Amino acid sequence: MSATRRRVLQLAGLGAFGLVGGKLAWIQVSQASSLASQALQERTVTWINRAPRGDIVARDGQVLATSAITYDIGVNQIKISQFERTEEYKDPATGQKEYRVIGHGPAAAAQLLAPVLGRDPQELGAQLVGESTYRVIAEDLPPDTWREVKALGIPGVEPDQRTRRVYPADTLAGNVLGFTTEGEGRTLIGAAGLEMTQNDILTGKDGKGSVEVGRSGAIIPTGKQEDEKAISGETVKTTLHPDLQAVAQQAIDAQVKKMSADWGSVVVMDPATGKLLVMADSNSVNPSDPGATPEADRRCRIVEAIFEPGSVGKVVTFATALHEGTITPEQKWTIPDTWTAPNGQVFEDSHSHPVEILTTAEVLAESSNVGTVQIGDTVSDQARYDMMHAMGWGEKTGIQMPAESAGILLGPDAWDGRQRYTTMFGQGVATTALQSVAVLATVANKGVRVPPRVIESRIDHDGVEHPEPQPEGIRVLDEQHAALLTDMLIKVTEKGGTAEEAALDGYLVAGKTGTTEILTGEGGTVASFVGFMPAKDPVIAIAVTVYHPRAAIYGGEVAGPVFREVALAAMHALGVAPDPTVIAQVQSEKKEDES
Repeated sequence: MSATRRRVLQLAGLGAFGLVGGKLAWIQVSQASSLASQALQERTVTWINRAPRGDIVARDGQVLATSAITYDIGVNQIKISQFERTEEYKDPATGQKEYRVIGHGPAAAAQLLAPVLGRDPQELGAQLVGESTYRVIAEDLPPDTWREVKALGIPGVEPDQRTRRVYPADTLAGNVLGFTTEGEGRTLIGAAGLEMTQNDILTGKDGKGSVEVGRSGAIIPTGKQEDEKAISGETVKTTLHPDLQAVAQQAIDAQVKKMSADWGSVVVMDPATGKLLVMADSNSVNPSDPGATPEADRRCRIVEAIFEPGSVGKVVTFATALHEGTITPEQKWTIPDTWTAPNGQVFEDSHSHPVEILTTAEVLAESSNVGTVQIGDTVSDQARYDMMHAMGWGEKTGIQMPAESAGILLGPDAWDGRQRYTTMFGQGVATTALQSVAVLATVANKGVRVPPRVIESRIDHDGVEHPEPQPEGIRVLDEQHAALLTDMLIKVTEKGGTAEEAALDGYLVAGKTGTTEILTGEGGTVASFVGFMPAKDPVIAIAVTVYHPRAAIYGGEVAGPVFREVALAAMHALGVAPDPTVIAQVQSEKKEDES
């Protein structure tokens, strides 16, 4: 080769080398950062640490709703195809530990995974074959199982952490608790009940994590790692008494079935504090599987369903007349079985009877419509409306539940000639079961209405309990008038009253039956009993409602037995002993009857 040609080739080589070197220098200077970032991103595996949703617990701390962390396992089929299963052995020539390949690809991966997942290796292996970068091969695995899978070190096997809602008590208070759905990012969102209204409190804050992995999928010990812990949601503590809730649900389910009714409910309230110990709807939904329950039965009818209160509404009429000073308990009234009002409207009692002379207390005890309209006619329509409104009719109670109904309460100007009187005995208005129990609870609380509530407190991440503010009571009735009305309501459950079935040995019970036609015109009645006990020192007020019973219709016969069962359980649960004077009185009356 000539010197000239050699010189040309040297210069060309130097030029090419310079170009390559320049290009490398340019890449290192101008693109180093972005390339390093891209490389880091490609070898970084990231995940979300799901925040557990806060618990919902009963008043005694029993867990009614909680969250469990589970894992769905997915595979990158492309990475799985490159998997090599190795085993360690000692080289006989050198005595050194070495590794050799004993299997590769989906079949080898399936042999390792199948025992952990409880799957057939051949069936699982078929799921590992393909071009998908993420195919789910197992769902809802506990953390321990995922740790076993992770320890196998198979590249391309990836977890998807999920938070699932668990209801340990099944259907207990299901219509109060509500249920959740899965929203964006698989975050649980309350879809009904307390899960909905307390969603912000119950929802936690997700964390995140990441690690650097090598080409084999193994974690690089010196690589960048991040693990931001999730912050769980706060706990919501309810006022519910789980044992009483269970008794009430069983009792109302049995009575609805016995009476061939559409549905029923029981609500138990502490008159002094407004705390609800029981909110039981028949055929309660299982929040773990709400789709298994008809949509109509997933609602909390205690706060949503409205109906005419019927004779329970007479309590408001008598309260108004006492408040206005137009009646006394011993005042006598002439009661025919049919009465014509001054405006020509005719009213009848539920059964025919000769003309009777009854006291005010006896009119209430026997639930006489004729006597009630005469008493209601002693006060103005505006006074009665004001008392209805003061008792909470026509407005929401503010209970921490979704879809609460305000009921229906029109003003006196909207009443026609007949409705003016029907409102005196609980027709022409509509209330919820919660509003009904609030009326009797007001009388029990010496005339002070305390708004009902079902949340006791919230418990933060540090375990500190923050009580809900105690609602302020509203004076509705003078204490003296409330005491007089209580005495009259006691007679309702005594011999000759309309609710003897609600009487309880050893305890004074005050209450009122209700029987009214269904508003929608479908036929049938709504039977109810609302009362409180012990009548002279009340600790609970109870409302029992049975919608469209077919085996019987009257409130005392249909709702009274459920009241009795729940009330007796409540006395035992709350440690309220029988009153010796009441026991003695009952024994004395029995002796008189026998003689």
